[in-house]
Parts: sequence; C-alpha cells; structure tokens
Amino acid sequence: MHLMGEILTFETIKNNPEIQVYLEFTDRAFALTDYKDHGRGHALHAANIAEQILKCLGYSRREQELAKIAAFVHDIGNVVSKHGHDQSSAKIFLNVIGEDKYNEEIFVIASAVGCHEDKTMDPVSPIAAALVLADKTDVRHDRIRAKNFYYLDKHFRVVAACQKVDIVANKKRMNIELWIKIDTSICSVMDYFEIFMSRTNYCRRASSVLNCNFELYINEDKFL
Repeated sequence: MHLMGEILTFETIKNNPEIQVYLEFTDRAFALTDYKDHGRGHALHAANIAEQILKCLGYSRREQELAKIAAFVHDIGNVVSKHGHDQSSAKIFLNVIGEDKYNEEIFVIASAVGCHEDKTMDPVSPIAAALVLADKTDVRHDRIRAKNFYYLDKHFRVVAACQKVDIVANKKRMNIELWIKIDTSICSVMDYFEIFMSRTNYCRRASSVLNCNFELYINEDKFL
C-alpha cells in the first residue's frame, strides 16, 4: 500500500499498516531468541530522541520531522535479516512510499536510514546524524527480554546494566552529552567500552556532523 498525499508526515508513517507489520513481525522473531527490543518501542524511542536533538540544536521543524521519520523506520529491514538491515530498511521504505511520490525529502530519509550502521563514515546529513545518535545511545536496560541475562553474552549484560540513560543536546555549548548510570554489580565500566567503543566513536562522528562535541558520562564521571 503506497502512501498518498503531498507532504509526508510522521503520523502517516507511524500509522502505516505495512510498517506496523514489519516492526511487529521483526520484534516477534527477535523475541523467540530473547533478543532485545527492535520493535515499535525502540522505533518510537529513537524517533523522539532524533526529533529532540535537532529541536534543541535549532533545526527547523521540518528537519526535526524528517529525522523522526527516519528514526522510526530505520530497523524495518530486520524483517528480511539483521545483516545488512540498514540497506534493506531504506529499500523497504522507498517501496512503501512508491516511486511516483519520490522527492528530495524521501531520498534524505532513505539515505539516512541506509547509512545508519556504517561506522566507517560520517553520517551523510544532520538527519542521518540525529538518527545515529538516537539509535546508538538507546542502551536502556528495559530493552532486554531475558530474565537470566547472566547466561547471555557480554553485550546483553552491558545493556542490562544500563539502568538510566539520558542524551542531552546543548546548543549553547554545542555539545551532545550521553549520561549513563551503570549497575557495576552486573558489568564493569570497562565492559561497556569493550562492547560499545565502535558505537561511541560513531556517536562522536555523528555529533561532529551537527557541529557538536560528544561527551560521555558514566556514573557521573566524564570519560569523553
């Protein structure tokens, strides 16, 4: 079912039946292996964070909405496979829109979605940068489904240890600040860096696209 209308809105995308099915099916499939939430909950969280980052930095309302849309659909390609899902997500998004509705904004969204996992390059736009920051900082412990997370791999234990996560965009200082409270009875701070160093560096690159520095605070200590 292709989307209709001249201006694409977040509400239209959020309520689109096809996209809802992709998110629901992906989340059910991941749930069978106790994999962390990649469904509507993560999509909405990322969408709201991406919007707020650009809002706090003074970007236009339209740019905020485009980032919100990109963040909401960034994982729909997991319906095909987790591997290469950024590319699949972009292609599925374009298919939902329909080529008769293609315009510059559609391609801005698709390019942001299609590069959100490529940690070897800078995000291609402020929209993409906001998506990367929203996605890669979502290490909330309540995304973990398994009750006995000690038996899972270190990645899951690190996420389970992140009891509180806040991301703050400070326009006055031109900073993106990530504040994490880690339960060190579950994992150490060094475990966090061992697992998430590449994503931390990617957040730094994304912040630079927004002309910001990236700062990381863990248990109120500054690490970056």
